[in-house]
Amino acid sequence: MKTASLLLVFVSAFTAFSSPPAELEPKLGKKGALLLEETFDGKELPKNWNKNTGKLTVADGVLKASEVAADMHAAAFRRPLPLQDAAILVKFRFEGAKMFHVGFDPSPGELKKKGHLFSVILTATGWNITEHNDKADPKSTNKALAKAPATFEKGRWHELLLEVKGDDVLVQIAGMEPLRATSKDFHVKKPGLVFRTGGKDTDEVQIDEVRVWELK
Repeated sequence: MKTASLLLVFVSAFTAFSSPPAELEPKLGKKGALLLEETFDGKELPKNWNKNTGKLTVADGVLKASEVAADMHAAAFRRPLPLQDAAILVKFRFEGAKMFHVGFDPSPGELKKKGHLFSVILTATGWNITEHNDKADPKSTNKALAKAPATFEKGRWHELLLEVKGDDVLVQIAGMEPLRATSKDFHVKKPGLVFRTGGKDTDEVQIDEVRVWELK
């Protein structure tokens, strides 16, 4: 009996240790319809993933993005997907890249400002939620509304859950305190996801999967 009890304890402990971590869940609302699920399991860039600058390829089951020096601009790519209140899960890792952005533009006609809406910006030593400047106003500047130090080691996978609901944005990464920010412009309709990364030509950020849900 004693041996059986010890065996049960061992099995329970092993199961708890070996089980994958629970998926991050939204805090601003509840998941609605699944709008997008992309795992990059094919050999080519999936349909509707559009490169603006930089290099974008799919290999070994991941999306690989890197800056190209000749562009004189960070690598930028988009996935059109009309949405407003949503939760976005992105699994990523740094493979030399100096920064990685996940964010949005406002849909045409939603705001008078010109340029991006906001981004979650990640570097090797920290992360923040930045509301972007109005490019039509020379006095306008980017504003880091929430920020924290963090360590994103090369080669280590992380899961990021970005939520936007109304004027609120909340970002979670497992093992870290969430970041939260509010702006009167965040509630607007958005035409899709915006990604950027930067570094030398050989410096990559890799994405393993992207999932998007309506947020109710």
